[in-house]
Amino acid sequence: MAFGKKKEKEKKVKIQTVSMSQNPLYQQQESQVKEVLSALAIAFVAVVLFCLIVWKFSYYSTGYSYSSNSGYSSGSPDPGYDSQSFVTGEGSDDSSDSGNVQSEEEEIDMSLVDIDAVSNGYVELSGRVISNGYGLLLQMDAPLNFYVFDPMQSKDILVQGVNQPYIAEDSTVPMSDYEERTVTAGGNVSFDNGNIVFQISNIVSAEPEQDDPGIHQYQIVTEDCTWYDALTRCTTQGGYLARISSPEEYQHIVDMLNSGGYTNIHFYLGGRRDDNGTEYYWVNEQNEFMGDSLNGGASWCSSYWYQNEPSFRDTGSDANGEIAENVMNLFCVSGTWYLNDSSDNLAGLYPDLLSGKVGYIIEYEE
Repeated sequence: MAFGKKKEKEKKVKIQTVSMSQNPLYQQQESQVKEVLSALAIAFVAVVLFCLIVWKFSYYSTGYSYSSNSGYSSGSPDPGYDSQSFVTGEGSDDSSDSGNVQSEEEEIDMSLVDIDAVSNGYVELSGRVISNGYGLLLQMDAPLNFYVFDPMQSKDILVQGVNQPYIAEDSTVPMSDYEERTVTAGGNVSFDNGNIVFQISNIVSAEPEQDDPGIHQYQIVTEDCTWYDALTRCTTQGGYLARISSPEEYQHIVDMLNSGGYTNIHFYLGGRRDDNGTEYYWVNEQNEFMGDSLNGGASWCSSYWYQNEPSFRDTGSDANGEIAENVMNLFCVSGTWYLNDSSDNLAGLYPDLLSGKVGYIIEYEE
């Protein structure tokens, strides 16, 4: 039996080509790449904007303004400076704001200058010595404009609206002794690292420091020395020549002297007057005046002086008015203690009368 071959059915395979752009997996990866790039671009723009803002802020908050023929304006005060005390006008993002800094073409207006530190090597400034935690400043009553030399630019500039110049640490005068006191000081002014710096060489005048009115510890010393010797020896002992600052302290010292049997001793106190002056003051350890006049009508101790004292010259004994009296002492007459002005060398000038009868009182605050 013959069999015929069965004709196989021809199979046809249709191949379909799909492009990468139409591939769902590729599309997902491409989308993720775009998102990353977009995030990076946004971050970059944000960083650039932040840097610009910081630069703008630092440029317009340098503390005070200064100008030169080049219009240079940079630098910032030391940390802790009260920048508002230096600002003469508000900063602006608009570079056309020329209220503080002159343009390059503009010459410095010398009529604005209050302190010309270029022409004058020595100037005098007045203000209160304060601390900002980083150093001492001179807090002036009103802002001043300083004409100074800028070593960074090698040219003269005008620094405007300064009312707290920095006090140089290497000033000849130790200004920490004058903290919280008003002074008029002399020295030279310079411009350093964005700051007006006042290097003080001398004190023209100073507000007297105030004494502590409390009752402290006291040491009684009997010794035939001069007032100046007593002043020095008290400091050497860690105290100072006694300053009586209230009626209560006066009574405390008097009771102490009475109980010790010192009624025949003339005790130097820490008060004096100028050679040509008539006002007595307490003095500090540096022999500088403190507080208010002690022989004025407003003083608490005006009624504690001996009659007709202070007399400024000896009008009794054998001196016949020829011996100047320029320091204060405490002495007892008929059981009552009085303030008096006397010679600064009692035992030396009155050996027969006061030899062995001179002393001083050391006061300690600790």
